[in-house]
Amino acid sequence: MSHLASGDRVMHPNQTGWGIGKVLSATPDSLDVFFVGAGRKRLSRSFVTLEKAEGPASKHRLLDNLIETSEISSHDYVTIPIAIERFMENYPDGFEDASFIKATRDANVLGYKHCTHLLSQEELSRLIEDGGFGAVCDRARHVESTTNLLTKSERKVLHDALELPTCQKLFSVALLSLLYGTETDEVRFKQFLRTLGILQLNKWPFATLFSFVRHPQHHAFIKPTAIQKAAKALCWRINYKPEPNWKTYDAVLRLYSYVRTNLLEEGLMPRDLSDVQSFIWSVDQK
Repeated sequence: MSHLASGDRVMHPNQTGWGIGKVLSATPDSLDVFFVGAGRKRLSRSFVTLEKAEGPASKHRLLDNLIETSEISSHDYVTIPIAIERFMENYPDGFEDASFIKATRDANVLGYKHCTHLLSQEELSRLIEDGGFGAVCDRARHVESTTNLLTKSERKVLHDALELPTCQKLFSVALLSLLYGTETDEVRFKQFLRTLGILQLNKWPFATLFSFVRHPQHHAFIKPTAIQKAAKALCWRINYKPEPNWKTYDAVLRLYSYVRTNLLEEGLMPRDLSDVQSFIWSVDQK
């Protein structure tokens, strides 16, 4: 173990349940290691010899996206199995639990149904071509109101911002591009953010709501407080900034993908990122 250094991937020979780990720091006497299955551990070099993991065996998505060492607590890390255990205590039937569906899913499904009907690519294109920007914004506000994603104050800000005709046109064109454009997700997201900045709506809930409602298989809705708490509990680095940006959003999408994969491996079957999101938001609830 004397040759190990910060950043090395390791395994504990006597604690296979801890899984793969990453050396956070090393001294002549001890190693500070984060294990995927056990969190942060300080180990004496004189009592254990860790095995260095190399090649494919050293790869792990969490360790590739681990938060800064200074942010890792010895006690607050939540493993995916622990998170599942807590989730199942509240919802014994998992994502099919009637209480789960009523509490977290029904409103989002309703929003999706309204969005696919009122804000389809065909409808948006037709309305914009006819100059019906006010109608687009009315439909967008209606879709939002069927979900429970925004707070009352956020809803008022959004609705008020879409009152002026010039703002309605800007928003309508940007929404069509965001939801159905042919450029990359990154390009379309950044373009939408520029429009939100003009409309003074450049906040995470507004930046992510419509993509999430329309495309729940691929997109996330970001509540700043909820995602920061969950990411910290899972020790996943999201590079959070209060102002919406692609780097943070992409990191959140990677987190959702990581959690979704783990849920599937454990036999839970999230239907989309709406289910994954509800699970993630529950992670820090003890």
